[in-house]
Amino acid sequence: MGNPVGRREFLHRSLGAAALAAAPLPFWARQIGAPVREFSLTAAVSDVSVGPGIRWRTWTYNGVLPGRERRVREGERVRVILRNELPDPTSIHWHGVPVINAMDGVAGLTQQPVMPGESFVYEFIAAPAGTYFYHAHVGLQLDRGLYGALIVEPAEEPLLSASPDREYVLLLDDWLNIEPEAALARMRQGGGMGGMMGGGAEPPYAGYLVNGKLTAAAAPLAVAWGQRIKLRIINASSATTHRVGLAGHQLVVTHADGQPVRPVTVDTLVVGMGERYDVVVTADNPGVWPLLVGTVDSAVPGVVVPFAYAGSNDRVRPVSVWPPALLRGRTLRYADLAPERAAPPLRPLAALDLVLGGGMMWSTAWTINGQAYPRADVLPITAGRPVRLSIFNATMVRHPMHLHGQFFRVMNVSGTPLPGITKDTVLVDPMGRVDLDFEADNPGKWLLHCHHLYHVEMGMARVIAY
Repeated sequence: MGNPVGRREFLHRSLGAAALAAAPLPFWARQIGAPVREFSLTAAVSDVSVGPGIRWRTWTYNGVLPGRERRVREGERVRVILRNELPDPTSIHWHGVPVINAMDGVAGLTQQPVMPGESFVYEFIAAPAGTYFYHAHVGLQLDRGLYGALIVEPAEEPLLSASPDREYVLLLDDWLNIEPEAALARMRQGGGMGGMMGGGAEPPYAGYLVNGKLTAAAAPLAVAWGQRIKLRIINASSATTHRVGLAGHQLVVTHADGQPVRPVTVDTLVVGMGERYDVVVTADNPGVWPLLVGTVDSAVPGVVVPFAYAGSNDRVRPVSVWPPALLRGRTLRYADLAPERAAPPLRPLAALDLVLGGGMMWSTAWTINGQAYPRADVLPITAGRPVRLSIFNATMVRHPMHLHGQFFRVMNVSGTPLPGITKDTVLVDPMGRVDLDFEADNPGKWLLHCHHLYHVEMGMARVIAY
């Protein structure tokens, strides 16, 4: 289920989608037999409700927060018409999907930004199957609410015995009720001593959201005894690494960043910005239980979502701190994960050494090898050869590093060899190192960056070109 598609096969199937981006799908392309799924996304200023009596005037897709879930079948041709009714230019990135370069949605790198009043057509093959999301990729627009889930279902239906009885998508977000640019200005002013002591200031978030709602408005997850419940957990936050746990139950992790892993049972997950995990919960403990989401460095949950069994008259009780059973339980580590199917090693000839730096008292810039994007050299690599990125975090904060355009294999985390799980985003701990291998078989200029939105805005990004 959800095995990554080889890049050469992917490019062959795409039939030059870059050339189709600005025009209706031509007759010859419709004859290959791939079904076409077309959506429209209108980016505009809207008023949304995040809780009882709490309205937020922000930027949305089609007037809702989060943007509507888009669910397609693996192998389908996806065509998305973006209409920009915002006051600023925008674009959309298909996070985790290995699209061709022209469809990647990085304004100023893979496309020109879509200007106010204009439209742009994205077109790509939905492959491989997995849990992804889409979001704006201009400046700080993600922190205004421009995101939504993108689910690519397998081309072949799984056996009934392997299918969950019910599925929920959980989009995690940090809620900023001021202008992101004002938050960035505060961070630049306060990044001095805060940077020396703790790695830099953070945005002044007013709360945390699950599917666009605070705790008081969180919709219950309705379940019945004996059901197998699949949760697709997507951290769409701009600057928050979340912990996730469900009281009274364990989580069986089946996918990381949409790609299948050997099932592993844990009590909690740590989910970096841009990361996704699919988990299965067996509903075998009736009642109403709190599903907890909160910043990883706090014992106070940010959002509590009721996990409610049919027929239960209970209500979830207020939760002021995380239950000790969850905090002392097993937390998922990368070392716990193994790919569902082993693949031959890539054997790169050499490593590209990258050092994450910045955030100290003498600078508010965040850098890779001492350079801040966009005033940074392109990192050239050779097409068709395996590449190893060896990333060392020389700062005192975590950095979720995301590579556009391809999956990588996580081979080593701070000295612990790993069996090469397939991901596109990986958390690098303070003073930690990760080794990532990938096949350079999707040509273009690709962004490698920290998915902490304010870190990338202050320079923690580089372009890899081949």
